[in-house]
This record gives sequence, structure tokens and C-alpha cells, in this order.
Amino acid sequence: MNAIEVRHVSKTFRIPHERHTTLVERALSLFRPPAVETLAALNDVTLEVPAGQFVGVIGANGSGKSTLLKIMAGLLVPDGGDVQVNGTLSPLLELGLGFNNELTVHENVALYGAVLGYPRKEMARRVDEAIAFAELERFRDAKLKNLSSGMLVRLGFATALRADADILLLDEVLAVGDARFQAKCVDVFMELKRQRKTIVLVSHDLIAVQRFCEQVFWLDGGRLAKAGGAAEVVNYYLYISQMQGLRSVRAAQEPEAEFESRWGDGRIRFVEGRLETEDGTPSTRFRAGSRAVLRLVVEVQGDCEQPVFGMILRLGSHVVYSTNNGILGTPSRTFAASERAEVCFAFTVGLANGHYSVNVGVADRVGGTIHDWINDFTDFIVDDSHCLEGVTDLDAEFRCVPSVAVEPSDADDVVSIRTRPS
Repeated sequence: MNAIEVRHVSKTFRIPHERHTTLVERALSLFRPPAVETLAALNDVTLEVPAGQFVGVIGANGSGKSTLLKIMAGLLVPDGGDVQVNGTLSPLLELGLGFNNELTVHENVALYGAVLGYPRKEMARRVDEAIAFAELERFRDAKLKNLSSGMLVRLGFATALRADADILLLDEVLAVGDARFQAKCVDVFMELKRQRKTIVLVSHDLIAVQRFCEQVFWLDGGRLAKAGGAAEVVNYYLYISQMQGLRSVRAAQEPEAEFESRWGDGRIRFVEGRLETEDGTPSTRFRAGSRAVLRLVVEVQGDCEQPVFGMILRLGSHVVYSTNNGILGTPSRTFAASERAEVCFAFTVGLANGHYSVNVGVADRVGGTIHDWINDFTDFIVDDSHCLEGVTDLDAEFRCVPSVAVEPSDADDVVSIRTRPS
């Protein structure tokens, strides 16, 4: 069963380029058409959100993500198509919308909670829980206008989380508060996921999207560009973004194409490849800090002018590094049909111990059309790292020398540490 079904939804906004402030201007405007631009925020979007899944929506700014969420929430009416929602819904879109600055924190939470459907018998308890979660107990009786913007957002987020709903719509809520408060939010999301709540998350935080989401929808220029597993769609989005600087890729993709572990038009195809040490010895195990070479052999089916080759390293579902020859400032060359060629990426294995996989891809330099893309092309193991936590090994060194007298210095880069006298 699907919690949300979006069928052929389109939404267009009219953007006026003239503003009439006087009576004369308004009178004259009756005799000439107004200068208005139309913006297609969504164009024939169709998708399904299965009940009990945590799904993500990604894309560049202006791609239609927030518009889609507002249509799902019923805050906007689509120009075409329809949306079917099966279950109660709580939108966390513009946190704190509806708060009154002249009311106290407690009064605002009670008012907002009533709008969100807090049960009357549990109103007092949920209001107290929301204020405690937002860490605003001290400000319970303070007027809202005396709170900082960060406090307001935390309060709106905490209040919305206490609502009973089958479906949650979240728009960039992972940016709420400081690092400690965000850690609390992560715990809440993990609990919601364990409860099999249906959650739709719009976010630019791709690591969080991969961490929480089971499937991802990528919107590009108001259209659904790709849908599929979180790691696959995010990796594809990263690769296209590098190639085109987030320009539209609609012309580069066939809308009916299946999302698989390998795809492309086949103009250039990877036929061989391996990882090597610097001396050319094939290897699938590298010492942290050593150099590795990814050597690839391609076959060319049609002429290609300076295609872009890229690679992505992953640890599980997380991207730890991605690059391409364009970003490296090293253009490829023109390839002729029926040619067989070799390309290489040399890199430092500055990684923590772990089992890493490699994705490879090649695309047209101008249009961004994918010629060949392979997920999990090969893998390798990193060991002998001195990294305690994290995924990167920065090859840190430590020194300890006898204390020596240091001449006073007025230099800006000298840090002095002073302690209070006992």
C-alpha cells in the first residue's frame, strides 16, 4: 500500500516584472499586457511513497522539491494531476509558522499543538515534552519575541514532532539547532524509522539522505530525473552534478530508462579495470597513506570529443570521495570509433581502515549524456591506519620536546594560553 501517490502533477507560478504603485500606472496598465514570466516548478511528476518507508527528495535549488512537499501537504493546489494521501499527515515545512510573538512559549506550543491535532487529554503532557525537547524550560513563560531565531526553530521542530501522524513531511529540518541538538534529532528520526512511520525528507545533506532513506527521488528542473535506492541515486546525482555544475540533464536521460547498477548509451564502455600499487602490481589491499592507481580500459563505439571520466569511492552507502578529470583540470582527448584506450586515476589512500567500493563513469563533456556507468566496479581494503574515528587518515604526527624559553612575539599567528593565578 502507498502512503502517498502523486500522479502527473504540474505546478506553474507567474512572476510579475512590473509593480504598479500609483493610480496613473494602474490605469495605464489596463491598455498594455503586464510583463509576467511563468515558472514551471513541477512538470508532470509521478511518484509513489510506500507506507512505512523513509524516502528522500534531492535536487538543486529551484528544482521543485519544496513545491512538491507543499502540494503533498495540501498547502498548494496543483495546476494539473492529483495527489492521494492515505493516512494522517504532519508537515514540518516552515517551522514555527503560525507562532505569535506576543504570546509566551507555553501558549504558543499549546496553540500550535491544537492546530496539529494534539489530543485534548494529552495536551499538557505533550506541551511540556515539546518545551523540554527544545531545551527551553527556562523560557517557558517568556514572550516569543524575546527568543533567538535558533530557539524559535527548535521550538517549532519540537512541537511538530509531538503530533500524532502516519506521515511526516520534513523540509531541511536536519539543519535545526547546534550539533548537540541535531544529534537529538537524529535519535528521534532513528526511532521514527524503527516505528515504520512514513517520512518524506527534502534535504541537501546527501550523507543524511543516504543514512536514513530507503529510496530517493531526484528532481531536476521540475521533473523527476531518477528514482531508486538511496546510494544509487545519490551517487548518480553527484556524478552528474560534477559534470554539469547542476545544469539540467533532462535531455541527457531517457525517461523510460531503468535504474540499474550499470547503464549508459554505450558510446564508450569500460571493458577492463583493476587497482594497482604505484609499481604496477595488482592489489586489492592498500596501506593507509600509500598511493593507488585505478587503471581502466575502454572501448569506443562512436567518436567522442574529450569525454569526462570520473570515480566515486564509497564506504558502505556513504560517499567518501568523488572526482573526475574535469575537476582535476586534466582534459581527456578525442576518441575515435573502434578505438581501445587506457585511462588511469592515481590517488593517495588517505582513508581509515575499512572495505571500500569504487564506482566509475564516463559522460559527454558538453551534454552530460552518460556513456557508461558502473556501480561497485571493484573494491579494496585499507588497513594499518592510525585513524581512531572518521573515514579519513590525515597522517598526523606527534612531537614532544623539552620546554624552552620563547621570546615574546606580537605576531598574529601566535596563540597565548593564560591561566588564572591560584
